Amino acid sequence: MKLRHQLKKYRNLFLIAILAAVMMTLLGAFTPTKWFYDFSSPCNVNIYVINGGVHSDLILPVKTSNSNWNDFMPLEEIGTDTNQQYQYLSIGWGEHDFFINTPTIADIRIHTVIKAFFYPNNTSVMHVRGFNNLPNKKYVDIKCVRISYDNYLRLVQFIQQTFQLDNTGRVIRVANGYNAYGGFYGAIGNYSILRNCNNWTAEALRAANVNTPLWSSLSAPIMWHLRNNCNC
Repeated sequence: MKLRHQLKKYRNLFLIAILAAVMMTLLGAFTPTKWFYDFSSPCNVNIYVINGGVHSDLILPVKTSNSNWNDFMPLEEIGTDTNQQYQYLSIGWGEHDFFINTPTIADIRIHTVIKAFFYPNNTSVMHVRGFNNLPNKKYVDIKCVRISYDNYLRLVQFIQQTFQLDNTGRVIRVANGYNAYGGFYGAIGNYSILRNCNNWTAEALRAANVNTPLWSSLSAPIMWHLRNNCNC
């Protein structure tokens, strides 16, 4: 009887801990980092966030009046198709092995997931893909946010500082992308369960003064909070 009572006590404590973790997660997902947004600030540049279900990417214009991505990285070298004149770039950060070897959900392997989340020293990569036109909203979950030129420059600076550079200051291309219009580049930072691809997206958006959730490990809460910003 005493053993049964103890087991019941531990089971109840375990259930309480699980419930508390779920409640804290939901609270963090629905709590914004900023309670008020200044809609009087200028909205000069359209940026986009795309939700792939478990992963999020940023989509930025190649050129604005005060920046040009071609000055940072040769756009003709992004993919194997060198004849494209890209108008937009999608950029995301992730764990090296998982990102490169998992183009679709069907390609997910349990050992790759375990390594990505729980190995302490995972290297990371940037996935860059060029677009001539924005992805069609009928087929993908994509949201547009308008920000000022100053905030856009802060966003670009944050992203570019995540790229690993060689001794000459050039980005380091490490692998082909999922199609002829993309490629993977060396990145700074270690991937783990505590800081994953969506956390990176949220950090980039915060650099641009865009509202994000306190808990941003999943892409859905990030997309939900974008409604509170200066939308297109």
